[in-house]
Formats: sequence, structure tokens, C-alpha cells
Amino acid sequence: MRLSTSGIIFILAGVALIITAYRFALPGLLPAGILLLALVLLSALLITWGTRRVSITLRMGLPTVALPQSRDRYPLAHEGKEVQVEALVTNTGRLALPSSTISFVAAEGFGDSTVGQVPPLTHGASQTVLTSFTPNRRGLSGVETVLITVSGPFGLVTRKKKVVAGYPVAVSVPILPARIPSDSAIRPARLDDGKVRAGHTARDFHTREYVPGDDLRHVHWPSTAKSGELMVRHEADEETLYALIVVDLKGEDGHPDSLEIEFLLAAAAAAGTAFLRADYEVFVVAPGHQIRFKAQRDIDRLRLLTALVEAGKVQLPSHDNPNHIVICAVDDGRGQELAAQFSRRVPVTVRSLDDINDLTMVGLSEDLPESWTAFDSKRVKR
Repeated sequence: MRLSTSGIIFILAGVALIITAYRFALPGLLPAGILLLALVLLSALLITWGTRRVSITLRMGLPTVALPQSRDRYPLAHEGKEVQVEALVTNTGRLALPSSTISFVAAEGFGDSTVGQVPPLTHGASQTVLTSFTPNRRGLSGVETVLITVSGPFGLVTRKKKVVAGYPVAVSVPILPARIPSDSAIRPARLDDGKVRAGHTARDFHTREYVPGDDLRHVHWPSTAKSGELMVRHEADEETLYALIVVDLKGEDGHPDSLEIEFLLAAAAAAGTAFLRADYEVFVVAPGHQIRFKAQRDIDRLRLLTALVEAGKVQLPSHDNPNHIVICAVDDGRGQELAAQFSRRVPVTVRSLDDINDLTMVGLSEDLPESWTAFDSKRVKR
């Protein structure tokens, strides 16, 4: 609680009148001095009671997402994308609430703090205050506190009260475009879709590269002619297509820093989103996390993961035979080291910070190598 300039003047004048009344035997000044002090005290009591009966509810219209097998749910925002906030202010007390000011204090990385105005509210009345934030850094941030500042009667006293203690929001890396290419070198298990016909029935199949031991009767000649490599039919129910994405965030000499981590996570998220939209399952391995995403409905969960990942060295899991592997590493050397842990028959794409000449802003696709968003990045030859 704080005295306004008028409140200070009232107190000084009241004290001066009371002292003058006793010192110079002027009893007529005593009631005036007491009245001035009483007005300040009354204003303080009324404002204290009034602010105790104020509630504020925040609404952001963001999807609330949790990682698989986790109870922690977070509203999910995207870096660089504006977040609209509605604050519903309600006067639950019996006394009218004078006009007030609301301060939205943003946590670090969520944008600039803002201020809104609330008109006088009678008992039970509500008012919606609109504001917005533009997150500028991935991670857990949000609105740190919401404060309401109310002036008492006559403007003698103001009180600032914390109404909302915190509203955490997970901020993912920017949403970048990516696509799964149609060439067999990158996508061996899904080059051609078709039907295996037997009598009057049909079963779905796709094609993949020939592996020694495959039955030559299953060679799919149209795909072989198209790709220039021997391709065989593979029935869809024999295998679930999935991509393995490895995100390694451990380097040397202080690398990767926060911006470099955002680039690597943006590349991983773009690739994972593209695979999910192509009906792959995506197994993401990152420092402290090993999560399998099974359908397009899990894209928001994948983006939430990018908000929660911390820097560190990745631990490769025990895995079966993925259809494609994407490795996001600080440099080519580390990427090649990780790629060497996998079968030579599985195509591996390495994306490293060596592909970027100028680390500027992660929010724009033109700041990333075209290969990172077009999925034409170099493959490892082993």
C-alpha cells in the first residue's frame, strides 16, 4: 500500500492542524486535523477490503498438451507467434471497486510485460481485459504474475496486489515447413503404394530396397525401373513404418549455446512433423527423453518436447530396424560417430551446425539451410 501525493498532503495537513490546535490553544482546528487523517485511514481500509474481493482468470486459447506417460500438462505456444490473452476481472465483494490498472508481468522469454485498464466494477460485475505476448525463446515461460493496482476514495491511497501467482506456458521452437521426398534413397519403405491381388481380394503393400535373402518372386519391376535399384514388394501389415530422430546436444567449448540448440531442435521438429504427416511413427531420442509418437495427433506433443529438452549428450536406445534415421548434432564428426552405430542398410541423414554459415534468427525458414526444410540434406555413406 502506498500513499499518493494527495494522501501525503492530507496527513501533513492533518498533523499540522492538530499540533497547532494544542500549541496555540485553537480547539476549532482539532476536528479538521482529525478529519483529514481519518479520510486517509478510511481510504486505506476501503481499498484493502476491496482488493481482497477481486479475482482474475486468464485464458489464452492454447492447446493443453502432455507428453506420453506424463501428468504434467502445459499450454503450448510457438516461438515468434503472438499469444492472445484474455483476463476476466470479477468483483466478488459487496463494495464497488473503483477503476484500476492490471499489470501482466511476463516471464523471461515470453515477451514484454503489458498493462491494461479496468473500469469501475459494481458487486458481481466482470470486465475482460485483452493483451498479447510474443514469445522470443523456447522453454517454459508464460505470465509470471498479474498485479492489480487500485486507488482508494479521493485518490489518497493506492494498493498493488498480486492476484495471479503464475501461468506457465511451454514455448516450442518455431514451426518450419518440411516434406518427405519421393525418391527411394530417402524413403525406401514407401516409394510406391499399391495392392497385392489374390483372387477377388487385395492387400496393401509398399516397396523397399532389395536385401539379400528376399524372394525374387516379390520383385516389383515398375519400382525397380523407376528407381534404378532392385525393389521388392513388402506387405503393409508386416511392418510399421517409422523414423528414428536422434537429437544430440552435447559439444565442446561451450557449444551448443541456446541459439544453436534451437536450430537443432527446429530441424528435428520439422523432420518429425513431416514424417508424422506421412503416416510414419516417429521415435525421438533426445537428452533425457525417449518418446515414440504414433500419429499426426501427436505433432503437438512433439513440439512440446522441443520446449522441455535440455542440453546434454544423447543415449542411443536399443532399437529395431527403422525405415529412416535423422541425426541432429552439433558437428559432422559427432553426427558420423552416431551414424556408425546403426545398420548400413538403413538410410541416415545427418544435420549439423556445420551446414549453417550464419546463425541469426531461428524464427524464419530462410535462415535455415534449404536442405533442412526440404529434407534433401546429405546422407551418410558407410
